[in-house]
Amino acid sequence: MKISTHELISPVSRGILSIRGGAEAVDSIYIRSAVGYFNNLRVPAAVLMSIIMKEMFTLQNTPTASMRKWDAEHGVAHSKRWRILRYSYLLLMVLAFSLETFTIFVATQVLTELATASAQKMVPLVPFESNISLVDLEKVGGGFFGKIGVKKDPQSMVDFLIANFEFEYATCRFHFVTGILCFTFATALRVRYALRKYSDLSMSGMCCLLAVTTGMLTYTNAKTITYGGYVNLLKRQLQLSGRFLLAHVRSGPLSVITAILACLTVIYAILGSVSPEFAYFELDDEDNKKI
Repeated sequence: MKISTHELISPVSRGILSIRGGAEAVDSIYIRSAVGYFNNLRVPAAVLMSIIMKEMFTLQNTPTASMRKWDAEHGVAHSKRWRILRYSYLLLMVLAFSLETFTIFVATQVLTELATASAQKMVPLVPFESNISLVDLEKVGGGFFGKIGVKKDPQSMVDFLIANFEFEYATCRFHFVTGILCFTFATALRVRYALRKYSDLSMSGMCCLLAVTTGMLTYTNAKTITYGGYVNLLKRQLQLSGRFLLAHVRSGPLSVITAILACLTVIYAILGSVSPEFAYFELDDEDNKKI
């Protein structure tokens, strides 16, 4: 019995398959759809990562000849505001690069697992009361430390992924979307800096890109499937990541090291934002005057 992947999957068809012992055919349809889903995330993530890698340190380069006179007149090289903008751009690009890299890695790993998957062999990476239905998630607000309703048979590819690959599904979705948002926001800062000599044009370009960023976030909050918005997706991903690290603590020190490095990333980012260490620029000025 040949079933098209476009028939994902009517209750009547499912009943016929279960009567004829065709549960494995149903799973194979979901597996093929899942392979396409993760491929469709991995390819654009790789393209975006390559762009970020090329443009990451652009604002740290020496300004062009056409801008040097204006920069000297306005003290751009030693302006804290412009420095904060340049470093914010760099940090946002680093964050976007990291998120997209992890998306590619996880998507590649789960594609390998899907290629050898069968209903009997698939075990979720993060043991949890999963098998979430869309209705159940709407009731509990995304399932953040709440009880999740159990659904025995997946009715869609998303249900299938949540039942068997929820950590990978939530991680790839959250990291991919967040990476795009960081990249767009960083590009807005770059436009502001590149056109700094023309204040109105630079503000126009920056506001345009910021509008795209907030528009994407608004659309994500309105249309995000399964978890009910970007914030709930973030909560769910953090919960699953915490459970993943705790579940693998006894396997070796890497889980603990990963958690420590993630915490240090946040701590140092906060400290650097509260009190930027830019005093060395003033020291350089004094040394140049002495010379």
